[in-house]
Amino acid sequence: MLPAPRVRPALTMAAMAGLVTASLCVAPNPATASARSGAEQVLYSFAGPNGAGPLNGVVAGPGGVLYGTTVFGGSHGGGCVFALIPKGSGYTERILFSFNGADGAKPGGNIALGSHGDLFGDADSGGAFGGGNVFELVPNGTGYTETVLHNFAGGADGAQPIGTPVLDAHGDVFGTTQFGGTGGQGIVYEMKASASGYTEKVLHTFANTGGQPQTGLSIASNGTLFGSLYGFSEVNQDGTIFRLQLRKSGPVYTDLYNFTGHTDGANPIAPLTVDNHTGVLYGTTQYGGLRDNGTVFSLTPSGHGYTERVLSALGSGKDGFGPQAPLLLTASGDLFGTANLGGIRCAGIGCGTVFELTPSGPAYTFGVVYRFTGPPDGAETQYAGVIAGPGGELFGTTRSGGTAHTCYDGGPGGALGCGTVYKVAP
Repeated sequence: MLPAPRVRPALTMAAMAGLVTASLCVAPNPATASARSGAEQVLYSFAGPNGAGPLNGVVAGPGGVLYGTTVFGGSHGGGCVFALIPKGSGYTERILFSFNGADGAKPGGNIALGSHGDLFGDADSGGAFGGGNVFELVPNGTGYTETVLHNFAGGADGAQPIGTPVLDAHGDVFGTTQFGGTGGQGIVYEMKASASGYTEKVLHTFANTGGQPQTGLSIASNGTLFGSLYGFSEVNQDGTIFRLQLRKSGPVYTDLYNFTGHTDGANPIAPLTVDNHTGVLYGTTQYGGLRDNGTVFSLTPSGHGYTERVLSALGSGKDGFGPQAPLLLTASGDLFGTANLGGIRCAGIGCGTVFELTPSGPAYTFGVVYRFTGPPDGAETQYAGVIAGPGGELFGTTRSGGTAHTCYDGGPGGALGCGTVYKVAP
């Protein structure tokens, strides 16, 4: 029998509090170096009706506009898609769409920018059959109109899409669901674009040997898809990295690496970062490593397979731990990421950190860029990594914190608030 599914929580992780608290009792990593500290600025605090719980970060569009989603709040309480528009020295929020359940609820990831100003995303629940949907928001001159590309019906069709969809050069949309499929463990889907709309195609069905993806896909420049499985299988409870190659003869699925739960890491829960020049994959695991506080790893093509390397095993306390977000790879080879917990304040568990890995010969030097302090600052980055601004600044979101006190849930760190959008200038 499979272990009970550890489905991605929405805004509460209280059940993890005991486990996280225990991990703080481990001594910090003595090899950790101090990075350049950053000056942080909260650009926007959510308050409920204007959104709550921005779990998945932001994406930058033309004109410096930042787009994102929240899992709660909005006009109907089912979450929303928002834009932060630069205005003077600050930003003005605009809700582009509020979910009401019938048209979807609780976006499962961020939105992906289309080539014509349209926005693509998925809703974890709601829709025509209650299993969520994939949607497109199309500019209509004065706002946006939602078009549902597909309502998931469960069964072989899949249910509860998760993560941010990715688009290929043809405008086709790819993603994953947590459940459904012929194996009941989720699917990889494609929304095939045509002149008449989109048609769903199941590319891969997960079975009892591993499944229930807890995040979306990454796509390489050649169209190859990469993803991860958190580890809900009796065969492998520590997680898997997989590849899906789209060939004329049909999709080819390959397990690239199975984590062991020891120093190599355990339970990947974030999309991978693909280096299209070298083919190297970068990612994070929530657990594992020397202190079981998570890792930053790479997978390098080697012969017919890949070789895994732990670039950093996160320490505890002020360094941050439990990373659940994708990494930002810069042109210089630096890696920026976030740790959901650790740092300072927030009931001693920490409000989370932004960290940096800097190449130093064959190794990497780990350092903390910023430690969140809780309201009115942000707290707990959840699944949100950072993106780079034109001046080297970093933008991201926190699920809690901010100036509002209308959101009671603060997760294991205990921070109140509906979440923030922030900027860090290293």
